[in-house]
Amino acid sequence: MRVLLLGSPNHDKIIQALRKERYLYDYMETLGKDAAEIPEGLYDVCILLADQAGRQLAMQLSSTLCALREESGAALPILVVASHLSARDRIQVLDAGADDVLTAPFLMGELLARVRALGRRGPMLQPRLLSAGDLTLDRGHCMLQSREGQVRLSGKEMQIIELFLLHPGQVLSRTTLQQKVWGVDNEFVYNNIEVYLSLVRRKLRAIGSEVAIHAERGVGYYLET
Repeated sequence: MRVLLLGSPNHDKIIQALRKERYLYDYMETLGKDAAEIPEGLYDVCILLADQAGRQLAMQLSSTLCALREESGAALPILVVASHLSARDRIQVLDAGADDVLTAPFLMGELLARVRALGRRGPMLQPRLLSAGDLTLDRGHCMLQSREGQVRLSGKEMQIIELFLLHPGQVLSRTTLQQKVWGVDNEFVYNNIEVYLSLVRRKLRAIGSEVAIHAERGVGYYLET
């Protein structure tokens, strides 16, 4: 087992526990340019040591996920460890891409058990680039590209276009979009789908793509190439 520790420097007890279990580990305060030097499949689990909460932590996590996937396309399981997170904060962090969240106080044995559980999943290797028609999505850089240029996507926008590119021509119901993008238990406003589809369509036009997202009345939406 090899673990990547990211974030807060106050991690001595966690390092001691990893050493006791004979786990290999590396520590980085931030990823930065070092992300490009991480070999594919080197780590089994990433522990993100957080000293922020709520929206700030969710934004940090989204940035970390993009950086980790930028070079290898490996979806490394991430355990967020934080001192204080409310239930709403934990929801935001999980929706931002964390695989698990652990808040203080906790037993070190519980942290190790969660690391082992995530390690059994292994990194999920996914293609970095998805394409359909004249459209290409770079999931590492969160960029959408077509013949007339490229545009950066927000987290929700990328999840939506990613879902359509994985199922080109297939009609996706509103329920499917809601569950895949916003989650089953997340608070959901009915017009969220229309709002974000409008944003995605606007970006498709901005880069001159002939790919379009159409509505199948009463059924859902599909990507036409």
